[in-house]
Amino acid sequence: MFIREATEKDAEGILYIRKSIISQNEFFLVTSEEFHVDIEMQRKKIITNSQQGGVTFVAEDGERIVGFLVFTRNSMKRLNHTGSFGIGILDNYRNQGIGTKMLLQLIDWSKTQDGIEKICLGVLSTNERAINVYEKIGFKEEGREKRQIKFKNGQYADNVMMALYL
Repeated sequence: MFIREATEKDAEGILYIRKSIISQNEFFLVTSEEFHVDIEMQRKKIITNSQQGGVTFVAEDGERIVGFLVFTRNSMKRLNHTGSFGIGILDNYRNQGIGTKMLLQLIDWSKTQDGIEKICLGVLSTNERAINVYEKIGFKEEGREKRQIKFKNGQYADNVMMALYL
């Protein structure tokens, strides 16, 4: 498994993972019906995010992209010392440490960037596996938005806000 910074050429692979995950599970806020990103839009997101001080990483198995992590730095002056990330891994590649490797790469990268002090995330309270990974790496819960997410079946989940101070 190889982790590297994404280029615009990786847009198709990242988009495939995003669509796959959105259609399969309940851990993303956006639903399949709401997701309208095409390859060109994904390509532009990679470029724009990088230009604005963020980074996108991909995990490769051979030539195949099997995971991604997008870190977006806050553009507001009073919040520019922070950024948040989202992560996605193909189903067959989960529970193999890929997410942990991408997160550790993000942390290392962030330490080399001028002014980044805090990495933030939001995770659904129902995603216990992800919460455990974040806690092992050193992220701490900072708060919860109670019953923030409502599923089709009428059940709710909290949005758990976590952060790691560098």
